[in-house]
Amino acid sequence: MVYYTRGLTLRNDSSAALGYRLTTRPPFSVVRLDRTTRQPSQQLQRTDRRALEPRQSAAVHVAFCLTPDLLNYVHSLQFFEGLSPDGVELVRSADNEGPQLEFRLPLNIEFDAGSVQSVPLETTVTLPSLRLASDVLDFGVCFIGQTRELPVLLSNPTGSDSFWQCKQGELCLLSVGSSVTFALPWTLPPV
Repeated sequence: MVYYTRGLTLRNDSSAALGYRLTTRPPFSVVRLDRTTRQPSQQLQRTDRRALEPRQSAAVHVAFCLTPDLLNYVHSLQFFEGLSPDGVELVRSADNEGPQLEFRLPLNIEFDAGSVQSVPLETTVTLPSLRLASDVLDFGVCFIGQTRELPVLLSNPTGSDSFWQCKQGELCLLSVGSSVTFALPWTLPPV
């Protein structure tokens, strides 16, 4: 899991204390940061009631948690148009960079008096996209038992690292904007 955190400041400019609680939905959470590692030590979707004294401020940290399950969620959005009910949209970029997941959910500040103030939380996750340099691998005329090899250019045009595995079981990392060439052997089996 990877956490991305942002801070915001709540300020009470009134002359009375304000009671409130904070709520949000996954993949966002209100977090308490560890003082030494600055990593979330506690994640909450709903905080306990808090009080903000007159003319005082409070720091709040909100995190976005990127998990493999969240990335797998893209398959359920393939045929969904627009923003899903849970605040996620699959966007295909016009510049051929690959798909992106956009998350738009609120951080709600629920006051004791019954009113709610919402702060929009948004993030965009660029998904990796692997591309072959050509659509067809033409091995030409082959004879029985003959092995032919063709170079294959595989590239990742996105800003997101990609992992892929060859059939031979060799694990490769394709970094941002890079490409790799490997030979694809093919043998016509005897009849």
